[in-house]
Amino acid sequence: MLTIRPATTADASAAIATLVHAFAHDPLMLYLFAKHPDGIPAGIETFFSILLRARIALDSPAEVLVQNGEIRGATMGNHTAPPAWPTALNQEWLAFQAHVPEFHERLEAYEAICNAHQPDEIFYYLGVIGVHPTLQGKGAGKALLTSFCERSRADPRSRGVYLDTANPASLQFYYNNGFELCGEGALDGAPLWCVYKRT
Repeated sequence: MLTIRPATTADASAAIATLVHAFAHDPLMLYLFAKHPDGIPAGIETFFSILLRARIALDSPAEVLVQNGEIRGATMGNHTAPPAWPTALNQEWLAFQAHVPEFHERLEAYEAICNAHQPDEIFYYLGVIGVHPTLQGKGAGKALLTSFCERSRADPRSRGVYLDTANPASLQFYYNNGFELCGEGALDGAPLWCVYKRT
């Protein structure tokens, strides 16, 4: 049985471990953390740790998928007006950027593509969605995606959900769930697709 609920601080460790598994071979993670001094998995872990704790602290959209009492998936993103990060987390983020060679420049290149193709209307941004590899292709990702889209639909200010992916299989998954291509770019030759769904 799969259930989805808001993420809490107590969920962070298990949710991050699941996301590390889910994104171990993701082209965007490989691009962002190619020069991480402790290896790509370490970069993914710290990256998602800071992002998830920030979303929880700000009461931004962040949910976990639970199977038999264990966290097996997670989403996180922004609502229509994301607030500024708490000072401590912002400092942790800046220290992380300084620790990883070329990360800041690579992140800027990625964000430039995403920002260039944003919809001309107010939207929710789905920054991360991942399920443990053992659940992929079994409806868990669809359940998480549907839950996030329902958050957008329930917010009268939002007109849809925007996200990006560097994974061709994920792109097809989004197409299958009603998203449409709204832009694309390349990161060191690897494609990045931006998609949008009206809600």
